[in-house]
Amino acid sequence: MKRSAVLRTGAVLSMLLAGCAAPGTKPLVDPFPLRFPLAEAGSLDIDGRIVGQPLARDGIVYLATSDGFLTAVVVPAGRIFWRFRAGHPFSRGPELGQGHIIIRDDAGTLYVLDRKGSLVLRSDLPWDISTAIRESQSMIFFGTEDGKIVMFDPTGAGNVIWESRFDAIFSAGPAFAGDLIFFGTKDGRLLAIDWNGATVWTFNADGAVAADPIVDGNRLFLGTENSRFTCLNARTGKVAWSRRLQGAPLHPAIVRGGKLVVPASNSVVYLLSSRGGSILSWENIPSRIIFPLAAAGLYALVSSATPDLMALDLLTGKKAGQHTASGPLAAAALWASPYVVVFEEAADSGQQRIVILRSR
Repeated sequence: MKRSAVLRTGAVLSMLLAGCAAPGTKPLVDPFPLRFPLAEAGSLDIDGRIVGQPLARDGIVYLATSDGFLTAVVVPAGRIFWRFRAGHPFSRGPELGQGHIIIRDDAGTLYVLDRKGSLVLRSDLPWDISTAIRESQSMIFFGTEDGKIVMFDPTGAGNVIWESRFDAIFSAGPAFAGDLIFFGTKDGRLLAIDWNGATVWTFNADGAVAADPIVDGNRLFLGTENSRFTCLNARTGKVAWSRRLQGAPLHPAIVRGGKLVVPASNSVVYLLSSRGGSILSWENIPSRIIFPLAAAGLYALVSSATPDLMALDLLTGKKAGQHTASGPLAAAALWASPYVVVFEEAADSGQQRIVILRSR
């Protein structure tokens, strides 16, 4: 990557000072709320091609490229923090755990790194993993094609704590709520297991669970490929409500303030009541929603198959702004307050770059 712009020093200092501030007794209001139009504040050329979905946390974006590099970019400064090279190419993006970055290369090797890019664990995994690999309470969990759920210790020698076998092909999850871990299956089930690998409850849905379930307090939300969206009690698996949409919810929903923002395969984003499931509003998207949504303060960022990035109001579900990139989007846009991070691809050369945007 090459740095092609320098972000304003004042913005960097503001971010650093904000990070050092002591927590208050009331929820903090974002001092840099997202507003449109957006202006370019910096960019970085990408060596290689992005795979999977980049992720952002604490002003740092983590992205994987097909040539086997995992890169951390400091958004306020517009520069590379560190780069890590795996032994083989990547076809999947990273996952962010509690202080760890987790990624697996195409040879099945798992890498666990700390936030500074130092390798904590390298382990060759013998399983055909079919879900995300995620961390909870310092342990790693994942599901496999042949029906196993594995609990893995990422510290020390990287020991397997247990393997539990199920009659299933796992396709979604893991998601976490207290001492429960949730996995979706291709045959339309959602399994809740405990920390010993035992089944606590099973919910039979009406289609394959392709998108990761979302937990909000004691409620769990999941969609199926048969266009059904359901709210369950996370502790018991009991149905609170269920609604059929006109498209399949194939990406995870966003939950904010009693509202659910659900992107569907019919290029519609639905706003549902999280309590009763009623459709409050919907917004048509001009192209296929091929990337997950990203929460950005009071908005949801919608990245589609066109160069257009759309922001929807999380309270009304209606369009609140739009930005047109210089080329097709290579991944979903991210929010790293006060910046929107966009991943563009030049239509003529195929060169990809990170573009850092800020409200004008």
